This record gives sequence, C-alpha cells and structure tokens, in this order.
Amino acid sequence: MRIEGFLKVVLYFLLLLSGMNSVAQKELDSSITASKNKIFEDPNKAISIGNEIYLKATQPETKVNALMLISNAYLSKRDNLKSLEYALKSREFLNEISSIRTRINVLNTIGMQHQQLRIYDKSIEYLDEALQLSKQITNPDSLASLLGYNYTIRGFIYREQMSCEIALNYFEKAFNEFEKKSENKTMIANLSTITYNKGNCFLQLSQVDSARVNFNKSIIYAEEVGAKSLYAFAKKGLSEVYTIEGKYTKAIKELKEAEEASSNVGDLILNQGIYKNLSDNYLAINDHKFYNLYFKKYSEVQKRISEKEQTTINSSINNLIEESYSSTEKTLSNLNIVWWVLIVLILTSIIIFGSLSIKNHKKYKEAKEKLETLKA
Repeated sequence: MRIEGFLKVVLYFLLLLSGMNSVAQKELDSSITASKNKIFEDPNKAISIGNEIYLKATQPETKVNALMLISNAYLSKRDNLKSLEYALKSREFLNEISSIRTRINVLNTIGMQHQQLRIYDKSIEYLDEALQLSKQITNPDSLASLLGYNYTIRGFIYREQMSCEIALNYFEKAFNEFEKKSENKTMIANLSTITYNKGNCFLQLSQVDSARVNFNKSIIYAEEVGAKSLYAFAKKGLSEVYTIEGKYTKAIKELKEAEEASSNVGDLILNQGIYKNLSDNYLAINDHKFYNLYFKKYSEVQKRISEKEQTTINSSINNLIEESYSSTEKTLSNLNIVWWVLIVLILTSIIIFGSLSIKNHKKYKEAKEKLETLKA
C-alpha cells in the first residue's frame, strides 16, 4: 500500500510538472504572438524578446517561432545577414516539427532572404516548396497570412526580373489574402507594405493617380498600427508623386515627416531613399545648403549599405558552398554504401553459384557412376 501511495504521489507530481510546462509554453507562444507587432514598430525590442523566448523554450516549434520573430525583426532593420542567420538556424528544427504552418513560415522566410540577396532561383525553390506544403491544409483561409507572404515575395521577384504588370497581379493576390485577417495588427501592417509596393509599381508605369491612392492607403494602414517605418516609407512614396508633379515644397514636407518618423528605426534603405529625395527636391528649389547636407547624408548611407551587402553576399555564398559540400558528402556516402552492398551481393552470388555448381557436378558424377554400374 505504501508503494502504491508513493507511486500515486510521483505520478501526481509528474502530471503537475507537465501541466506547468504546458502553461509555460503557452505563455511563451503568446509572447511571440504579441511581439509580432513590434517587428516594424520596435525591431530591437522584438529581437530581445525573441532571444529570451528561444533560450527558455523547450518545444522545437516554440524555438522556431522565436527564431522567426528575430529573423523578421532583423529583416525589418534591413540587416539581411543576421536575418538569414536566424532563418537558416530555424531550418535545423524542421524535421522535429509536425505543424505544416510553421514549416511553411520557415520556408517563406528563407525564400525572402534569397530574394533580398537576388538569388531568385533559390528563392523560388523555397517558395514553391512552401506552396506545395500548403496543399495539405484542408482549409485554405487558415493559411491567409502565409499565402500572402508567399505571393508578396513572388511579386518582389517578378517586379525585379520581369515587369510591374506581372508583379501587380501577385501584390493583388497577397492583398486579398491579408485582407481576410484585417482585424489582426500584423496583417494591417502587411496591407501597408503591399499598398506601398503597389504605389511604387504604379509610379513605374506612370500611373500617378493610382500611385497616390495606394500611398495614401499605405499611410492610413501604417498609422492604424503605429508602424513608424511603414509610415515613413509611404510618406516617401507620396513625396515622389509630388516631385513628379513639380510640387517640390509639398514633397519636402512629406519627406521631413518621414525622416522624423524613421529617426529611431535604423533602416538604411529607408534613410537612403529619404536623403536622396530630399537632396533632389532641395536642388529643384535652388536651396544648395540643404541639398549639400542631404546629399552628404545620402552618400554616407549608400557606402554603409554597399559594405553590408558585400558582407551578406559573401556569407550567403559560403552558406551555399557548405550546403553543396554537405549534399555532395551525403551523396558520396550513399554511393559508398551502395558500392559495398553490391560487393556483398556479388560475393554472395558467387558463393551461392559456386556451391550450386559443386553440388550439380557431384550429382552429375554420381549419376554417371550409377549409369556405368547399370551397364556392367
């Protein structure tokens, strides 16, 4: 009886620990969900939270979600090297994860990294793999955000490789997916991103009015979720409409608001665009003092971007080489196994064939001797 009582206590204690662990994991998952809004608003905070959750997490899926949070936050900061590092790190846990949604999210993110590095073929491979996995989900509406990301990245690729007409089709598909979850703050931020990129495409197609409409929509979506970087991008886009129309003072006003909003964001690409446009517009109104000021800022940021891009590309090349080397080693290892199996099969066949030949020869000899005996 005492042993039974002791076992009951142990069982109760284990169940209690299991319950506590489950609650702890749910709290970590909730923290990740809540922190997604900080990706654009305060990426450094999102990175800090992600690292903390990653260290505490015991479940592979929670670890991957934490790594995705960090990766996307670095992507928001345009630090592609760090973003790629954490995205690739999350891939190590994929085989331990049963959730198709999480696996699609990882593949989408790695696809985006390769798009950022202009390695388009590799990007499409990951995006296609993610899209193939999505077919296993019976309710497509539950994948709205993931499909939206997939279409968005494809839009970026086709805009850079082909044309804005093709890209706009994918941006529209992405917009329709994100709009299904428009009560979600992250999805609203995505709507701001999509409408900003649509605005850029319309500018390239010289459809100024359509560009203006989309930039204004992007500003509204960004304000709704307090996404400063997205707000600044949209303002920069709107300034380009005013510049085309020759309204340089209005363009400068929009750009100054963008500069103020992005002061703590640390997005070099955004700053580069703002400084370049400010220098151009100040030059247009013959204000050489501010033209020189912003052209100098633009040149400094451009230099920093070039240095970062070179470092990121070098790192990406090294990763691809390592991946290729690992794949080659695996193939050679498999070939060695096949070779040894063939050798064993050949030796076994020789032994069996030899044994049968000896037996048949022996039987033949016995039959011949018996025949000769009968003849005698």
